[in-house]
Amino acid sequence: MVPLTDGALLGATPGAHALHLQPRGQSADRPVTFLRSESGRRESWVLTGAARVNGMPLLTGIHVLRDGDEVEVNGVRAFFSAEVLAQVRPLLRGDELVFCPRCKQEITTQSAAVQCPQCGVWHHQSDDLPCWTYSQRCALCDQPTALDAGYRWTPGKL
Repeated sequence: MVPLTDGALLGATPGAHALHLQPRGQSADRPVTFLRSESGRRESWVLTGAARVNGMPLLTGIHVLRDGDEVEVNGVRAFFSAEVLAQVRPLLRGDELVFCPRCKQEITTQSAAVQCPQCGVWHHQSDDLPCWTYSQRCALCDQPTALDAGYRWTPGKL
């Protein structure tokens, strides 16, 4: 896996790191670029430049990437996934109250918590309140809760 930035990955064969470089023979004004767009809980990635996605050339030079898309740049193939791993981190929030779906208690600012990678809901995760790892699945979806679970999707599953 080759991280693009926080959370986004390109899973590929060795040499896939070349995907973020401009393709050979292309002018410097036509590099291949991965652009991140975030709106609320939704994150999108856009690919621009001289590339192929799922075997088709980008006729307009732009494509909104989806999980599992095959990306090819200059003969190097990779697969895109926006999947992120569950991790314990302090909850940072604005004015909204956040409640754990497992124990129903408020998760206070700076408390150790986990945001479900699939549904986006926060759960406590401390010695006193191990709400994330309490069960094998998230309280609201089928996301595994093992902190060492790894990625659910890999190119080998195609």
